[in-house]
Amino acid sequence: MLRAEAPAEPIVRTFCALRPEELYGIMQLRSQVFVVEQDCLFLDPDGIDTLPETLHVFHPRPPQAMADTHGAEFGRDLGPWAYARILPADVPDGPAARPGARSISRVVTHPEARGQGWGRRLLADIVERFSDQPLTLNAQSHLEGLYTAFGFAANGPRFFEDGIEHTPMHRPAGS
Repeated sequence: MLRAEAPAEPIVRTFCALRPEELYGIMQLRSQVFVVEQDCLFLDPDGIDTLPETLHVFHPRPPQAMADTHGAEFGRDLGPWAYARILPADVPDGPAARPGARSISRVVTHPEARGQGWGRRLLADIVERFSDQPLTLNAQSHLEGLYTAFGFAANGPRFFEDGIEHTPMHRPAGS
């Protein structure tokens, strides 16, 4: 497992501002984890990514990790180390949706970067950046404690999506 320091600030871009290799890496990582690893057959590119106010927040793969990736250009894994998207206010995102809130979705950490704090750092950055706005998310229930540490609280009954138990959670503005 390669350890690397997270940059001070994550990259935050709208869909139109993403560079092609960033978009490719994001989609590659989301497919790798949500579709293949978690065995969830769903259409990940759902159109929400392209909305003008949707934000893509990520820590890119560190340069030393890029050098070690698969040893060749073909088939190279370009995904970021940690990623999340922030939906525009009032775009519904399942049971966690609340009027006026922005929803955090597609939160993912690259398998090679897990356990190194990248996901926590990304969440801390997101919470700090959006501290003046209410936030919601549908947490995989086994990660509920992680989100609770960032000020989120369950705001509805658990539910199953794609065979995985989730908990709707909310974080009030200013908390």
